[in-house]
Amino acid sequence: MSTSHLRGSDLDLLMSTVADGYRDDAGAGMPWALLDGLQKLIPCDVDVSYQHYDYRACRSLFKQGLPACGLREPVSGPDPPEPEDPFWLLWWQATCSWPQRAGNLHRVVHTGDFFPTERARLAEPMSEVLPEIRYDMILSLPAPPGEARRILFFRAGNSPFSERERQLAELIRPHVQEIWLDAERRRAGVPKLSPREWEVLSLAAAGRSYGEIAGQLYIATSTVRKHMEHVRERLGVRSVAAAAAIAMPHAATARSAAVTR
Repeated sequence: MSTSHLRGSDLDLLMSTVADGYRDDAGAGMPWALLDGLQKLIPCDVDVSYQHYDYRACRSLFKQGLPACGLREPVSGPDPPEPEDPFWLLWWQATCSWPQRAGNLHRVVHTGDFFPTERARLAEPMSEVLPEIRYDMILSLPAPPGEARRILFFRAGNSPFSERERQLAELIRPHVQEIWLDAERRRAGVPKLSPREWEVLSLAAAGRSYGEIAGQLYIATSTVRKHMEHVRERLGVRSVAAAAAIAMPHAATARSAAVTR
């Protein structure tokens, strides 16, 4: 992806936003520091929000917004199903469902992709449902089937989203997903181990020797030993049994989080 639209300070702000997101308290959804950094990176006079929908059931599962003033909006959800709500009646026709209809969660899209003029935007039925939103940009994240997870950028003023701002959103998108996964692990108390380390620990916890694990995973015994050394260091223990006692109750959660990548 070309970065020709970016300014000299953009990458510094982007990376500080990522670092702050990892350092901040996990909270209930996205770390607030991430949303605060996104507001600075791509300023929005309405808000920058993290939202999670169950669009098959026509309901919001989670919403967390940060307006331009920096005061955190109350976190909301899950809401009851609202199939007759105008928003959900128009969902599949509106631009907000484009990532799901197109099967493309990687592309960041904004109002300008669909409505070349203000007249065209006002002719869109959803503009009557959400009259306070003039421009929006969608950064989609992986989600289970039937659900949508995304960062939404909303503006009411006269500043449409630029290609520079789209590029910034596309650059930070994989980091946003990793920050959310890290927050999920911290909320659940899940140790941060690599997929291979989980495999090695699971087999070791089942009583396999390092040689047997190496044979099953087609890796060297020394590699197995190195993985286990890292696992013990990460968990602050000295034995396989102690590592298994701490980590294995969270193995299912770790696998589930990996599936959403």
